[in-house]
Amino acid sequence: MMKKITAAILLLLGTCINTVWAQTVLADSTLTDTLPAYDTNLQQVDLSQARPFAYPKSSAASIRLYARIWRVIDLADSSNAILSIPGHSLMETIMKGIEKGKLTPYEKDDFKTKLNARQGKQRFADSVLVPKFDKDGNQISSKMVLNEFNPDRITKFRIEEDVFFDRQRGKVDTRIIALAPMMAISGTSDLPANMSSTPAFWLYFPQLRYALVKEDVSDPDKEVFDVTLDDVFMQHKFTAYLVRQLTPGKTDAGQFEPNSAEALKLEQKIQELKKNIWKSPKGVNDKNLVSQTKSNKEVKP
Repeated sequence: MMKKITAAILLLLGTCINTVWAQTVLADSTLTDTLPAYDTNLQQVDLSQARPFAYPKSSAASIRLYARIWRVIDLADSSNAILSIPGHSLMETIMKGIEKGKLTPYEKDDFKTKLNARQGKQRFADSVLVPKFDKDGNQISSKMVLNEFNPDRITKFRIEEDVFFDRQRGKVDTRIIALAPMMAISGTSDLPANMSSTPAFWLYFPQLRYALVKEDVSDPDKEVFDVTLDDVFMQHKFTAYLVRQLTPGKTDAGQFEPNSAEALKLEQKIQELKKNIWKSPKGVNDKNLVSQTKSNKEVKP
């Protein structure tokens, strides 16, 4: 009888000990499993599912178009270094989007004639003459072969913008319509700077934004955080110079020389339009911008 009682007590104690141990292990393992990885804060944000934010809604009746303008972004300018970060550069982003079939290159900025990825690459590829030899080492023929495309060679981009006054929002807005990587024209030593390169193909910018928003270009060393290529363009965090203007009356001013008097005058007119809109919320007559500026200077003592 005593043996049975002793065995029962030992069995009960063993069960209690096992229960306490199991609870301890469970608590420890649960705590360990819920601890974050030590390098979580150093990992990049997953932007694979990111989507660009929508443009502000505007009705056609409330928009007064001021001008359509074309600018050139030169990557040689240090202000545009954020667009040439290795692995996240603008050109690499464009080519990845085209190769995946998510981005369509067009022949012109009227977006009518489409190009495929191979045709897009061929616009930049140089060709080289490669000889062919027979088994005895004698040259029997030759053929032209395209060199591998190098995105680092693309150093200029042209953007097409609409500058307009939105009466509903009471704001002068600048909206990018299209973007084109520029390819150099062969034998351009005697050509002016504004004619030494030409658009290789055009991209519809609202479609391009879906590729740009996935490229993180944050740089903690420069105190740049949570910035994508889409943010760079939507916030106009780049430097570009005017090369062409098309007025609402369809008057084409032709190609401007970089930083020429005509280009600087147009740039000043756009800035004055944005500045004076607060004085005349219903709209500013752009023909009076220069005279307004002169009269303001004359009033000052």
